Amino acid sequence: MQLRNLIHTFTSFTLLLTGPLAWAEADFSSNSASTEPPETLTESEESPTQVIQIRAKKRMISPKSATSSSTITREQIAKLPQGQEISLPKLITATTPGVISGPFGQMYFRGNHANILYQLDGVPMPESSSGSFGQAMSPRNLERLEVITGGIPAEYGQRLSAIVNLITKTGPEKPGGEVELNFGSYDSLTPHLIYGGSNDSGSLHYFFSLNYQQTNRGLDTPQPESDSNQKQGGSESVHNFSNGNSEFAKIDWIPDSKNKFSFTALHSQTFYQIPNYPSSFSPNSPLFSPGFQDAFGNTNDDPSLPLYNFLPATTNDTQNERTFYVQAVWKHLFNEKSFLQVAPFYRYSSIQVGNDPENDLSFKSKFPQLDIASFALNRYTHSLGLRTDYSLRTSDSNRLKTGFQLQTSRAEGTASFQTALNQAPYTDSAPVLGHSMGAYIQDEYSIIKSLVLNAGMRFDATQFSYAGQTSRDSLFQPRIGLSYLLSDETKFHLFYGKLFQPASIESLPIEYDENSSSFRATQGYTIRAEKADFYEVGVNQQFLGNQVATFNIYYRNGIDIIDDHQLLNTSIAQPYNLLKGYAYGAEFGLKGQINEDWSHFLNYSYGIAKGMERQGGILPGVQTTDDYQFLDHLQVHTANAGISYTKNQVWWNLMGLYGSGLRTGPNNSIALPPHLSFDTTLGYQFKNEIPWLPRSKVSVDVLNILDNRYPITIANGFNGSHYAAGRMFYLRLAVPI
Repeated sequence: MQLRNLIHTFTSFTLLLTGPLAWAEADFSSNSASTEPPETLTESEESPTQVIQIRAKKRMISPKSATSSSTITREQIAKLPQGQEISLPKLITATTPGVISGPFGQMYFRGNHANILYQLDGVPMPESSSGSFGQAMSPRNLERLEVITGGIPAEYGQRLSAIVNLITKTGPEKPGGEVELNFGSYDSLTPHLIYGGSNDSGSLHYFFSLNYQQTNRGLDTPQPESDSNQKQGGSESVHNFSNGNSEFAKIDWIPDSKNKFSFTALHSQTFYQIPNYPSSFSPNSPLFSPGFQDAFGNTNDDPSLPLYNFLPATTNDTQNERTFYVQAVWKHLFNEKSFLQVAPFYRYSSIQVGNDPENDLSFKSKFPQLDIASFALNRYTHSLGLRTDYSLRTSDSNRLKTGFQLQTSRAEGTASFQTALNQAPYTDSAPVLGHSMGAYIQDEYSIIKSLVLNAGMRFDATQFSYAGQTSRDSLFQPRIGLSYLLSDETKFHLFYGKLFQPASIESLPIEYDENSSSFRATQGYTIRAEKADFYEVGVNQQFLGNQVATFNIYYRNGIDIIDDHQLLNTSIAQPYNLLKGYAYGAEFGLKGQINEDWSHFLNYSYGIAKGMERQGGILPGVQTTDDYQFLDHLQVHTANAGISYTKNQVWWNLMGLYGSGLRTGPNNSIALPPHLSFDTTLGYQFKNEIPWLPRSKVSVDVLNILDNRYPITIANGFNGSHYAAGRMFYLRLAVPI
């Protein structure tokens, strides 16, 4: 009992640091987003009394935040199609405004390509080798998920297209867990185990999960329905097996009322066969002929573009990814006004691509003018860092926060490109060493009760070394936000910020020489950091008690804009620079409870993103015109919506996703056809109906109900073509233990 009181005291002190209004936003039963750092959220479930106090708050908009953000809780995730089995990228694209879904689980936020910062329980994580960490983290490990897309405070740095805050589960007071088995289309099989608990005194909590998955459709397939119809994907999935496993563990220890220690570890490994065209397609078909007019009325003047992605059915290219991440967090409460967090972290990531030169280059002799390559990779990266944050409430109206982050990384291994069977491959094995540091100070000041100023300054510096050459860059970044609460139900916000986004250390220091049709080492590390200005204005309106509408307008312009290529048909992204670029758009969102059984959400976004003069990277060709052109990851209109019903032991959910299409054609001037897809789930939780399965849950999912195999990308330069999966069925069974 004494320890329980200490835990409650610790929670209360943390609440004092953040303020009661901000903690109203931490209600796990609402859709609202927290404006406070994740460290203030970790103790909520350890004090049932405090949770009751939080839920008594009815305000659903944050009075202090100048950010654009959205939040989804574990209860809401569990009732979505695929439930906790849903991938993190799909969860975000299906529920968040302003995010576009790309091939292989990529996400494009507000005109950005990649550059997503994942933060695990308040600690920013280093990037993975392929930039696809989202596939490694299972939503079943999350207590809640917060996505920040605009008005990013000074505490966040370097990856700034979006901030994905992952607040993970902690062990419950009563030990227990769940075994789940999912199976369905494409011979998919995914068993899972989660378990957690605490010791008798309640000072030690533990949680872990074990996951395995396999499917015959691991990546988006490249083949269209036929030579004459590129608007619909084929029904086959050729050479597309994938399997993998992931493990997650977290331990929380509270020795006294002043200190808390957390240890978190994550491991993930995934194997992919890189998908091929079926045997019915060949380089001699009209689809691959020079000058072929595609389904969008575009005659491709560069016949090499479609063929970059052509792999005969017998080709055996593979991809294997592995991630291991560990962090330790110490949280210390000096008094009721000051709080410290110290977190060392380490990440290992590796990626291997096995090639098949004979098949990769088998039709090179028939089309000698084509720039085709066979690609192999065996690279791995070690990253070690330290994150520290200190928070001080100087008065009832003022909260100061400061901190820094240091990180050093080393990427090494081999990359090999072969352009003809009778030529030796070009191989590069020089390591890249990178160092980064960031420091910030920010202040939240209530000028008057209804007017809050969020002002901060951040400094970032990077240094990359490759082949005896060193490149350095740095930037001071002022960020200022103003939040005005017109009433308890209406809030306006303004934001301006300077953004600094360096390329990741995993960027391959290799470029393609079009004159010699060969690859070579670059002269040093050629990718420059993006420097941009970001502006946003928005309004939040609560009405009818529990309905919230949001509207945001944003504009971003900068130099050395970072964009990405995919390497052939793999999921590996490689950055390059655009000399300058801009993006602007508007977003509308609506969410809330219809009644105690029904809830809903609706998001719509309009966006434009343009850039000019491609420079650096693996394909360093420079645009010859001085005009801006659309970026390949642009989709002008995007919308998602969902409706959910829960009553007693039954739940049902329907979600829809609409996109006006990504870009293709010369200078990305053509939009792909618009697409509309729906997913649904129906679930039931048993009580004592089945004695040998007490409290078990069963659900049926139907994905892409309309069987719309729409094109995600078509003849998109180095990336080739990718099509969405058709209609899929899944059955899930979960049994508590």
